[in-house]
Amino acid sequence: MTDVRLRIGLLGAGHLGKIHLKCLMGLPRWQVVGFYDVDPQTSKEVEQLFGIPAFDHPEELMLLCDALDIVSPTTTHAHLAETAIRLGKHCFIEKPVTGTLDEALHLKSLCDGKGLRIQIGHVERFNPGFAAVRPFIHNPRFIEAHRLSTFNPRGRDVSVIHDLMIHDLDLICLMANSPVAELRASGVSLVSPLPDICNARIEFESGLVCNVTASRISMKQMRKLRIFQEDAYISLDMLDKEVQIIRLLDEPADQTLEIDTHRGKKYIRLVEPEIKNFNAIAEELKSFHNSIVREEAPEVNLEEGIQVMTLVQAIASQIERSQ
Repeated sequence: MTDVRLRIGLLGAGHLGKIHLKCLMGLPRWQVVGFYDVDPQTSKEVEQLFGIPAFDHPEELMLLCDALDIVSPTTTHAHLAETAIRLGKHCFIEKPVTGTLDEALHLKSLCDGKGLRIQIGHVERFNPGFAAVRPFIHNPRFIEAHRLSTFNPRGRDVSVIHDLMIHDLDLICLMANSPVAELRASGVSLVSPLPDICNARIEFESGLVCNVTASRISMKQMRKLRIFQEDAYISLDMLDKEVQIIRLLDEPADQTLEIDTHRGKKYIRLVEPEIKNFNAIAEELKSFHNSIVREEAPEVNLEEGIQVMTLVQAIASQIERSQ
């Protein structure tokens, strides 16, 4: 059913919106009806560049579509998504789902019983490196995440927690599959009124402990995830798409090293899974299409977006109280 063509409109044609638009136009399963952007100059440039019509009002575009791709500033997500949902349209909403948790919960109340597919743009779920290691992740006990970025004036309407750390928090919530038991966080505001550097230590009821760091004023880019579990150590560089897995086996196999442990002889093996070369944004937009035509829950559904927003808000609130 993936060859069923659906009509989609783009809301927000900024930097990321243009990337989404390029991906959508390269996917035959989507028919791009047009786009809306609040800036007339941007609308004119994008219309000429992509050869698709710009709409003066978002509702006008929504009425012609089966689904909407919302890539506008975070502060506008709630209003645009609410309008689309009331019109009975499926929505892909770029992360974070909304500016506040209350707004996200309101969207959920609007969706109940409507049969709409709402997918949240947590793109690291579709990162080729994470896709390669995901089958090896089982009951992790400790996770360390570092996400560092050089300064960029774009995106300062939200904190570094909403902007960068949220990517790793989504992956952590997925791997934890457990409620949060304890949280400690600290943050510093340097170039904006909101935290630009943040560290959080999260303990889950399952016993998993996570140490998460994010900065948007670093001298270099970094997106690294280290996962420790009883049978493996997993190192993932999501920026360079490099993976290393050291597995602990009970029985010898090809290319294993025998070691003595407190539980007897074990065998260490280096695993380097194949990392497929694909565009993560294109993959998440394919996944969104599949969820609609197959009438299945999206890969990142609204409830999961709310779960991450709950954790984001808890971290932000703790930092605000400490300051």
